[in-house]
Amino acid sequence: MCSNRNVRAPKIVDSFLTKVANFSETAVWVVGVLFIVEFVAVFICAYRAGRADEDEGRVITRRARPSGLIAGRYWSKSKVLVNRSGYINEMSLVDGTATKIERLIVYGIKLAFLLFWLAFVFGILTLLPSEPGVALAMLLIMLCIFCCAVTLIRRSRADALRKLAEKRPHRKTT
Repeated sequence: MCSNRNVRAPKIVDSFLTKVANFSETAVWVVGVLFIVEFVAVFICAYRAGRADEDEGRVITRRARPSGLIAGRYWSKSKVLVNRSGYINEMSLVDGTATKIERLIVYGIKLAFLLFWLAFVFGILTLLPSEPGVALAMLLIMLCIFCCAVTLIRRSRADALRKLAEKRPHRKTT
């Protein structure tokens, strides 16, 4: 009877690993498509956010966008009131000076990282039935990468919150 159990256990494990691999093959394609769509959305968001590092107080003259029959004849002028930096830092996210579009870009980049990581994990899981040792080692490496990235993100946010608390004047309650 023990020999019958030993024969059934590997078949059950092989069946489970095969089902995980089949699910992972489908999941890689789904997550890959989601990653591409989300990456394009972040790119469009960043493109529409505008240009950076234009001089303050300078008047910029541009040709209008073609939206009708005579739209190409007009020029638009706009004055740059405030100079904007070309990057988004953690401090601007914490203290509320980041615009809504900048927050969306940051959230989109974090989601893109997560989807890219999931695509790799599902790709590794497809190797599980044929190469379980290699797949488990690669999963461990991917888990370490994910944990390090999350720790780095949380640490930078905590540092920004600490710096913000140091900048604010302390109120005395009486």
